[in-house]
Amino acid sequence: MISYKVSTFNPHRHFISFEAVFPAQNRNSLRLQLSAWRPGRYELGNFSKNIRTWSASDMNGKALAFKKLNKDLWEVQCNGLNEVKIRYEYYASELNAGSTFLDEEQLYINPVNCFFYNPESINESYDLEFVLPADFQIACGLEKVNRHKLHAVDFDELADCPLIASATLKHLEYAVDEVIYHIWLQGDVKIDEPRLINEFLAFTKSQIKIFGDIPCREYHFLFHFTPYFIRHGVEHHNSTVIAMGPAADFQGDGLHKDLLGISCHELFHTWNVKNIRPVEMMPYDFTKENYSRLGYVYEGVTTYYGDLLLWRSGAINDLEWFQAVDERLQTHFDNVGRFNLSVADSSFDTWLDGYGPGIPWRKVSIYNEGFLIALICDLFILRQSNCNFSLDNVMKDMYEVFGKKSQGYSEMDYRSLIHKYCGEISDRIFNELVNGTSDYFDFLQEVFSLAGLSLNISPSPKWTEANLGLFVEETNQRVAVISVLPDGPADTAGLWPGDEIVAMNGIASYKNMQLLIRMNDAPWKLEVLRKGKLFTLNLNTDGHIWAKRFRLQRIEQPSSSQLNIFEKWKFG
Repeated sequence: MISYKVSTFNPHRHFISFEAVFPAQNRNSLRLQLSAWRPGRYELGNFSKNIRTWSASDMNGKALAFKKLNKDLWEVQCNGLNEVKIRYEYYASELNAGSTFLDEEQLYINPVNCFFYNPESINESYDLEFVLPADFQIACGLEKVNRHKLHAVDFDELADCPLIASATLKHLEYAVDEVIYHIWLQGDVKIDEPRLINEFLAFTKSQIKIFGDIPCREYHFLFHFTPYFIRHGVEHHNSTVIAMGPAADFQGDGLHKDLLGISCHELFHTWNVKNIRPVEMMPYDFTKENYSRLGYVYEGVTTYYGDLLLWRSGAINDLEWFQAVDERLQTHFDNVGRFNLSVADSSFDTWLDGYGPGIPWRKVSIYNEGFLIALICDLFILRQSNCNFSLDNVMKDMYEVFGKKSQGYSEMDYRSLIHKYCGEISDRIFNELVNGTSDYFDFLQEVFSLAGLSLNISPSPKWTEANLGLFVEETNQRVAVISVLPDGPADTAGLWPGDEIVAMNGIASYKNMQLLIRMNDAPWKLEVLRKGKLFTLNLNTDGHIWAKRFRLQRIEQPSSSQLNIFEKWKFG
């Protein structure tokens, strides 16, 4: 048993105090590991950068010698002791769904950030005592020993059970098949609680319909509502943490729909990645990268179902579902990286360059392209099986064959299941789209046609994108170049991501560049600021449409087959 005491002195400083007792079992030395990354974010987190005042002692307070072996591994000289005590502080000033945070109102801990484990005895259990104000309650998926004390059976469970402790937590709940789903609300927010529960109940039932049951005894939604803009969720075994804001915007419908989308996505992860897990992550190795080419499954399929199941459950209508697909299509076709790195290779490389855009035209997103590949597979399976099967059956098989047996799946395992239901077209999907860089367009046109849909393609409504291949962001009286399309007018003129367009034909561009550029004849003289230097570029058009807008719509007279596929797609 490892025992931890967690204290929150001077919370405005954002330092959490930890005191832990580890069994030493008469060893001469004891190694203690802090995780290098957190599940749900497939990049190195290097959490040890937030630690200060690390020390070790015996149970009488006598200091013990220790040394740091690498960035997040410590070794303590035990001298044959039975137990070793360590103390340290963890700086917790950033609030997002995967971080750890402390202020006067709450303690939020993602344990994988800041709790140590013995890599030689990772199955040791943990008792956690929290020194908190008396009126604080704790929301967490761990076993609750008493109001401020929790228990974890091993480090894997501890690492995967975040908690919020606060005096202002609000609690809602609902049940599906005798499993209780807890909704914890932290932050100043006004929300339609009956509507929230009804919609959560609906999408939860739609997920249970696919898998048959949920692999946990209870489930916790932990919500942080912030006064600033944020959209972030992280999945865990029997819980999720979701940070959203501005909280005041929940008076409108848009942010409420965003909340539903993230929540549905994260709940689906309870099966897809927390239970149905790639063999490379079975079990997690918290000390280093866990490379996998399957991000298009564990994130892409989840992203697809996060929106699809809102449509099935009635939380969004046909038009809103089409708009969700439109956003994925637009992101895909605006990204030249789709021709340079496959989605499988992009999954492997999340450990290399994280979740940012990376260098220009390099890669794609496991979320976005994974969504489109899941959609393509789903509609082809519906066609191939005469609507008797869908991607639901693939995921149910994954749960039965791998998830319930705690067995990791390989790329070939998933590919074989897709082939089982989809037929020969699956080979082209994997060779050309998953592991290749072929154009998605023909596949998308074909599957949309199967469901009585068509792609409406028109020039981008933003003139600079359509005619110049130039994507800009106009904020804070700045016009920043976000991206340019290869060989387009902007690229030919010499513009590049990171440039700031200061003026056009002598007029400050921040006033409204889209309007200015349409009111003046080409060529345009641009004043550009790049790395502290100001220079002039001449920009012209070439008559080609460089950026297009993609919109999904139903055809006027669909066949009975098309109607059947559409209805099965929509209602499952």
